[in-house]
Amino acid sequence: MPSLIEGYNYDIFLSYRQKDNKYDGWVTEFVENLKKELEATFKENINLYFDINPHDGLLESHDVEDSLEDKLKSVIFIPIISRTYCDQRSFAWQHEFVRFIEIARADKFGLKIKLPGGNVASRVLPIKINDIDKEDIVMCETLLGGPLRGIEFIYSSSGVNRPLRATEDHANENLNKTYYRDQINKVAHSIRDLYLGISGKVEFNAQIQEIKPPKLDSYPIIKNRSTSQPKKKILLSSLVFAFLIFVAFVFLQRTRNSSSEILQKAILVVDPYGNWHAYQGIIRLRNIRVNAAFEYNEIIEINRDSDAYKRTFLFSNQKETSGIQNGIYFNEVRDVNNNKIKVTMQDSIDKEGIAFYKEHHTCLFGLLMELKNSGLQLSKRARKVNYQGAKCYSIDFTYDSTLKVNDYFKRNWTIFLNRKDFSLKGYQTSVPLQFPNSGALFYTIFSGRFNLNYITIPLSITYYFCSDDSFYMLDVITRPEKSN
Repeated sequence: MPSLIEGYNYDIFLSYRQKDNKYDGWVTEFVENLKKELEATFKENINLYFDINPHDGLLESHDVEDSLEDKLKSVIFIPIISRTYCDQRSFAWQHEFVRFIEIARADKFGLKIKLPGGNVASRVLPIKINDIDKEDIVMCETLLGGPLRGIEFIYSSSGVNRPLRATEDHANENLNKTYYRDQINKVAHSIRDLYLGISGKVEFNAQIQEIKPPKLDSYPIIKNRSTSQPKKKILLSSLVFAFLIFVAFVFLQRTRNSSSEILQKAILVVDPYGNWHAYQGIIRLRNIRVNAAFEYNEIIEINRDSDAYKRTFLFSNQKETSGIQNGIYFNEVRDVNNNKIKVTMQDSIDKEGIAFYKEHHTCLFGLLMELKNSGLQLSKRARKVNYQGAKCYSIDFTYDSTLKVNDYFKRNWTIFLNRKDFSLKGYQTSVPLQFPNSGALFYTIFSGRFNLNYITIPLSITYYFCSDDSFYMLDVITRPEKSN
């Protein structure tokens, strides 16, 4: 049975983590009750897709089956938001939640629907069964493009945060004061409102009757009363109001512009699928320097899953390759016919230099993710600044000798994120020890971007010293020809 809306395979796609169904079958029971409620709400039959496979993470290490794309061609998407659902490594998050949002934004209705009453609602209808971490809320809201709203099935009391049961035996102790039956009814009515908004048809349960205004002489006569108050009461009320405004202002100042939240939003722009931990990618890098005799032309390959790295210099008649594979450093030179000309012995290889460039080039692919996991101290709040003509947030990462930090990151960093779309505008840091003039500050400017294996890569990065106009370097990043 297809969807009520032409062109869709299902009316509702229900997404969940299998972990949330193992304890007492909560999700299965919810689906059965929702189906009954929908039968009592819609005259038509609603087609709901629900996979009851008992294995959590089905296909998480395999390619997504072709049939899933057809199933995601649904009008409404219901994710069961729990403590385990918002996990970038999970199948449900990557291949269902994120993918549905992409599909919905591209189809004829879009992700957000205007309801009959004029309000706007998302085709993603979250069902919240747990209070979740702030970081998980940010992840959801960044993808949804707005606040994480939904219908709560949460039982909350002192030390308790669990799903609300259909036959709740402690209903009066629930601090949320919600009842399962009422919440199920709200879900069904929210689905109905979305359908009315999509179809453009508004149904009225009662006939519209003509309402005539009452005659003027039918209004009761109200005697005029004095509204004056003693001056002391007015002054006291004003002071209390001013104090409340001050408290609210202080609270907002403390909670706004959280560096961790802003950084997480920026990371979701760069890595929306959470693939960075196992990312693989190849780029061509042209490095142009002022007053340099020649420019570098090289191929950079990284494989985060196996911790491998390869850097290939391209010359007119030969190429030199160095890197790390299976923990072993290598360096060799080959001619145009791919014949080996020179192989450097393991003891003679510049391991420190290879390790440095491995970290440096890895940051071309995923600087924000690497900084987050570098071990540096993240500032509590971001500052609002102007950087290269754009309104930005600046976030500081501070190095402390007591911290366990990768050698490449042992310095202070400040990143600049565009306040409009959280894209990386550039960063400021000191020159690494491997370079001359160490200790001087230099800045970068990120320009353009393209997507490579679901990671956003800058098109170019400009480097310059703040105190030396003679130094100017430009990285131009493209896909290798063989990938075009």
